[in-house]
Order: sequence, then structure tokens, then C-alpha cells
Amino acid sequence: MTSDVALVGRDELRSLSLCEDTVRSVPFLEAMASGNNDSLSSLVCNVRTTTKLVRIGSHVLPVTVNETEYENAWVCSPYNAAVTYPLEELRHLPSLALRRALAGMLHTVAPILRAACINRVVCVNNWLLSTNLYLEIDRSQIEQLTMMLKDLFPRHAILFRSLNEATNNQLMASLQQTGYQFAPSRQVYLYDGRQPGYLERPNCKRDLRLLAETTHFTPVSHGGIDDFERVQELYDLLYLHKYSFHNPQFTSRLMRIWHDSKMMSLFGLANCGGRLDGVVGTFVMNGVLTAPLVGYDTLQPQNLGLYRLLMAHVLRQAAEERLMLNLSAGAASFKRLRGGQGELEYSAVYCRHLPTRQRVAWTALAKLLKGIGGPVLRRYEL
Repeated sequence: MTSDVALVGRDELRSLSLCEDTVRSVPFLEAMASGNNDSLSSLVCNVRTTTKLVRIGSHVLPVTVNETEYENAWVCSPYNAAVTYPLEELRHLPSLALRRALAGMLHTVAPILRAACINRVVCVNNWLLSTNLYLEIDRSQIEQLTMMLKDLFPRHAILFRSLNEATNNQLMASLQQTGYQFAPSRQVYLYDGRQPGYLERPNCKRDLRLLAETTHFTPVSHGGIDDFERVQELYDLLYLHKYSFHNPQFTSRLMRIWHDSKMMSLFGLANCGGRLDGVVGTFVMNGVLTAPLVGYDTLQPQNLGLYRLLMAHVLRQAAEERLMLNLSAGAASFKRLRGGQGELEYSAVYCRHLPTRQRVAWTALAKLLKGIGGPVLRRYEL
């Protein structure tokens, strides 16, 4: 692998010699780097950012650049990820005393983080998804990339999201050797589709049998999905209305780009009238699969098992394609019963070049999340 690292323009993408994973992503990268916030908000309603593209060998990575933007979705706002969203998530903790203590702590650190410009950040490999997947990047490339970004953005912290030791061990080691600090962000659930023993779990067997025998829904393959307004509606029902509006608010335009480029593989469940009642989109990179697009009609009776059917498809896909599966966070009990192994996910931040106020804030936040956040995430499987 070559070790060259450079910024590239969106108009250069189709003339570069790129790996297969990157080629599928070119239409999305072109749309991300279209040059203005209005264009980006037509992809993700609650994200305002500047996007750069970085070529590393035969890969191209999206890099987002922010200053404040405190109302951004958490995928593009460290403040939202560290304060706003966690305050909302405290409702899931069973202990009232712990909820009050953590809420008090978050309200205390919030103005400090704002004063320290916590959202002044360059986020590398930010696909605006809940789980970013990574191609191979060696230590030399990490060092070159870090040096380049320090020179271009001397007042910005440099951030990598969605790292875990099971699938990103070498990358994390390279980042640590380059001077990055790590802070836990959430607990995700992994399945090894290369040795898919999880399919023998009673819950998996039952879900796969239900998927094969269901008379309520008809499976719809990738090519049969064309109603992207309905896909957006189903995603919104689950990820926004049921979970949180701090999640990225993907638009039907973006979902069409993902579908048409085959950057994501979509699978749906149609009711007897032919209308989609459930959909899932899977994204694969470097032998790892994740499902950042999931939605279903939450008004349908729970006993129809729409979520179970969609997840059965994803678990089966990982096994059939012999891929590691990162099923992200949430629904912890559901995922454990189907063989999911909990792994802490981390963000890595480089701040050695920053003024003292910013550097101290990032270092203190990392220590706080390690000392308190990590144990809480493990204990309550958040």
C-alpha cells in the first residue's frame, strides 16, 4: 500500500485509482463535498459542516470540519455526543440517584466544554453514520495525515469516531503511538460471521424461521426498493420519533444515493398491499458489516416482529458473506440473546497542538469518560 496522503477535490474522484469499497462510495463522497451547507442539509437535515476529502493510497475518506454548530446531530458534534444526547439517555438508567448525579455533572461541564470550543474539530473518516467503518491505514499514514491536518487546521482538535479493539486494534495502536487520547463513547455489539455460531442460538433460529415462513410480509430485495420517501418515513419513525432527534436525520435523497450506488444494500418487508413496512440498509467496508439504516412502522403490532425479521436478515447476511458484524448500540438485551458480544466503542482525539484551554478540556473530558463513563456504559450496557 502506498503511503501518500493528500487532499483531493470532488471533481478528481472518478479519475483516481481507488479500491472497490471506495468506488461504491464515490457518489456519496461527491454529494458530501458539494461545497455548501445547503447541499449537505439536503442529505442530512440536522448536520451543518464543511467536508474535505482525503486520499490515502487507494482510499478516499470524508473529513468534516466544524467550529460551533451545537445543534448538529451527535455524529458531527462532540458537544452533542458528550452532553446533549447523554442527558436525554439518562432516562434509561434505573437508579434515580445516579441519574441526578450524572445530570448534575453534565450540566456542570457543559459550559466549560463550550468555553473550550469543544466543537472546533476535524473528524476523520466521518461518513455521518452512527458507526463509521475503517479501511486499512498504517501508522505512517496516520502520522502524515495528522501532520497535514494540524497544518491546515491549527485551532482544531483531530477526531476519529467508532473505534473498538475487536475490529480496529491495529488502527487504535497506531493512533495511540501518534499521540491520540481515547475516550469511551458507547457499548456496541459484535458478531463474528466468519464463525457464525450465533445462528444456533434459540432466538436466532426462531427469528430466521419466522422470516422464512412469514405470511404477513413479503421480502423485497435491493432492486425492488424504489419508494425512498417511504424508506425515510420508516427510518424517522424508529430513529427519530422512538429514539432521539439527535440522531442523524437522513433524507430520501441520501437514501436514493446509497441505494443507486450500492454503497448500501437495502432489504425490505412489504405488507399485503405492497407497501414497505420495514427496511434495513447494510454497509460493508474492509470485512466489517454494519446496519446504519433501519426503520419500520412502529404502529404495527409488536407480535408481527418487524425488527426481529430485519435483524434476522442482517445476522444471516453477515454469516453468508463471512463478515464481522457491528450491530451498533441500543437494544442490548435483544442483541445479547442473539449472541452479540459487547465491546466498548471509543473516540480518539489529537490535541497536542492546541492552546492550553482546549487541550486541558479535551484531556479532562477523556479522563472523565474513562473514569465514569466507561464503567456506566459497561454496567448499564448503553
